[in-house]
Amino acid sequence: MRHTNETSARIWSAPYAWLLTLTLALSLSLAAPALSQQPAPAATPSATTTAPPAATPPATPPAAAVATPPAATPAPAPTPAPVVLSPDILDPVTRLSKSVETAEKSIQQLKELEGELSRVRTDVERIIYDSTATAEQLRPQLEEVKRQIEKLGPTPSKDLPAENATILAERTRLNQQAAALDGAIKTTELAWVRAKQLIDRITVIRYQLFTRNLLEKRDSPVLPAVWRDVTGRWDSIKGRMQYYGGDWMTWARRQSGMLSLLLLGVVALFSLISIPAHRLMQRSLVRPAHSPNFFERVMKGVWMAPLLAIAPIAAATALYTGLDALDLLFVPWSAPANAALQGVFVFAVASGLLTVALQPKHPAWRLFPVSDRTAARVLWILRAFVAVYVLDTILLEFGRLLYVNLSVTVVQSFLTSLLFVGLLVALLLTPFEPQVGPDRPVNGHVYVAGPVSRYTPVWIKAPLWLIALTILVSSLLGYIALGRFISHQLVLSGMVLAATGVAYLAIRAATRGRHDGSDILGNALATKLGLDVPRRRQLTRLAEFTGTLLLLLTALPLLLLQWGFSSADIRDWFKAAIFGFEIGQFRISLARILLGLLLFMALIFTTRLIQKWLRDSVLAAPRVDPGIANSVDTAVGYGGIGLAALISVSYAGFDITSLAIVAGALSVGIGFGLQSIVNNFVSGLILLVERPIKVGDWIVVGGDQGNVRRISVRSTEIETFDRASLIVPNSELISGRVLNWTHRNHLGRIIIKLPLPPVESAEQVLKILVDAALAHPDVVKTPPPAAGLDAFTTSQYDFSLRATLDDVTQGGKVQSDLRLDILKRLRDAGIFVVPPPPPAVL
Repeated sequence: MRHTNETSARIWSAPYAWLLTLTLALSLSLAAPALSQQPAPAATPSATTTAPPAATPPATPPAAAVATPPAATPAPAPTPAPVVLSPDILDPVTRLSKSVETAEKSIQQLKELEGELSRVRTDVERIIYDSTATAEQLRPQLEEVKRQIEKLGPTPSKDLPAENATILAERTRLNQQAAALDGAIKTTELAWVRAKQLIDRITVIRYQLFTRNLLEKRDSPVLPAVWRDVTGRWDSIKGRMQYYGGDWMTWARRQSGMLSLLLLGVVALFSLISIPAHRLMQRSLVRPAHSPNFFERVMKGVWMAPLLAIAPIAAATALYTGLDALDLLFVPWSAPANAALQGVFVFAVASGLLTVALQPKHPAWRLFPVSDRTAARVLWILRAFVAVYVLDTILLEFGRLLYVNLSVTVVQSFLTSLLFVGLLVALLLTPFEPQVGPDRPVNGHVYVAGPVSRYTPVWIKAPLWLIALTILVSSLLGYIALGRFISHQLVLSGMVLAATGVAYLAIRAATRGRHDGSDILGNALATKLGLDVPRRRQLTRLAEFTGTLLLLLTALPLLLLQWGFSSADIRDWFKAAIFGFEIGQFRISLARILLGLLLFMALIFTTRLIQKWLRDSVLAAPRVDPGIANSVDTAVGYGGIGLAALISVSYAGFDITSLAIVAGALSVGIGFGLQSIVNNFVSGLILLVERPIKVGDWIVVGGDQGNVRRISVRSTEIETFDRASLIVPNSELISGRVLNWTHRNHLGRIIIKLPLPPVESAEQVLKILVDAALAHPDVVKTPPPAAGLDAFTTSQYDFSLRATLDDVTQGGKVQSDLRLDILKRLRDAGIFVVPPPPPAVL
């Protein structure tokens, strides 16, 4: 076994710079002796062309010989020189085959060794990388050889004259080289497939080992035999403790002076960091004049959690480094020292997060809305939970140091599991009293204190009761590893989830802010870029989504590591999910899809900025007609959306040709089921291009009239004179009758009807009407206004005035002005006098 491992290690550690570079040997080994010499350089045509042999005198008479001369037979083509591979090519190929075979044999022998499996997997991954790189180097060479063969032209058929000998020799040599390269590429691909299969086998074996160790049943720790075995071995354990402890003390006394200075330095470092940090936190945690909202508390906790953990971490790191420098962490003390250092890290980080979240002495900055008593009790229990985890980890390393028996390890794990269960039960029996008063960080709602059940909230405590029962039962039945695993996951996974929750709340604090809409990112976008509220909201939501996604991609691998998955497997899963995996003939890449979505949003945002710039500068009135400005703005918007969709779909890895085929297949269904929508869409495009109506036009559709406010690809919005919005499908505007008062210009004619009692001079009335029209500034002089007598009776004359305005949209105002002026002129001429009211009848 040891010999096999050493052999495989030497093979795996060999340099792979040229491994698989030209794996031609395996394919050329079948060519045998023909490939054993280097081909000679191609000769010139004069040297290689053989003259036809002289005709042999025939036995027939000379006349017959002259009449039928024998045809000259072409010279046989020279045998092409074989292709020979250099040792630089043959050696890597040989190493490749041996490496894969050695890995396959090693896996059969390493089913019990987790560390060896990890090492072999690393070596196999290097083979996969090198085989891929080699194949990428070989493919261009094969393409170049194929291009050279194509330049020689196709092989002549049997009916055509034979090919030149030189060309035939060159064609044969190139075909051999192409076959060799093709075989080498296939060899590398085969090595890649075999290596992937080896990784799959390693993964299966590791999962089997993990499951077997996790579910392995030991003697129940409640059996008397187990405790008798522990007490019987206590003397030997005590002796080893005294031996290792005395040995360490002997070396420590030799460094007593330096060790004392080290301890004083560690204490000084801890004081220099913790005292200023404590004072800074006390000043920052002073109760403000107003109760801070939830997001302000989160932002406070984001920088306070690291500040609480930095002092113990720095002190522990300094102590560990100093002891290592003094050579006091020699074997076997290095492993317990590493466990203790990691335990300090875990406890400091967890304590900082818990203190920030619960804040038992500062309710105004508490993140979780529980009472002061509940916060203090929960904080103590959770800290004890982490301390027991750290203690269990250190005791396990000390057990390995002292070579304790399995029964001792079982008892130690059982006792720590009981501590975990006891603390978990104490947590579950703690009533979660809600925080009351204005300090509650939930929308400022004030809760009234009242009795609280120990079993609420059920959605939190019910799963925890089940976990506590599982730990207890599994430990009592002898499944010590399972109980210990679940207990440790409560600490480790809980820390990851707590840190993830705080980070997520920090992201929300930066993107959403308070309920009044004031947030850090939004304010920065408004100040730096001058964006309006809708666009700021879109960008902040996009930033929140991106930050949350990155947070999940960071937290998920940490959780998987805690749950027993290997880092190599997690890396492969993430690479497959992010950089692509194949389903049938399609390759799906989550990273490219996400980048395609981000690219689409960025292009849409850029399109909106371009539209805003066009509206504010180039298309601003009165420089450009509003209708043209609307058409250009709409065209730029839809063009930008289409271009963004096309680019993002292409970047995401989707084949546009396949989409075109699908779109063609759906066109039949669209023609039947969505023909009205398509009709309106096409009509909208016609309106934007042909522009029979445009934004700002005064149109009449059926019995409704108003001004066009917006033209989209499906419908047109008309604002009536009553300030109501009328939505008209575009197809009705194209296929129906539409009256447009301002199609080409705003010129328009108004008609004023004027019934009068019989007058003596109708000509004087006509002159008064024309003079009033000419006096109004909005009436154009060409064509001139015209007045006429339309009809008359013995009791009434019907006059009319027709005038052309330069802006027909002002027709109502102009008509009112003209009526008032005409009334005044008629009164001044004594033609129209309002009769006095009739006398009242008594």
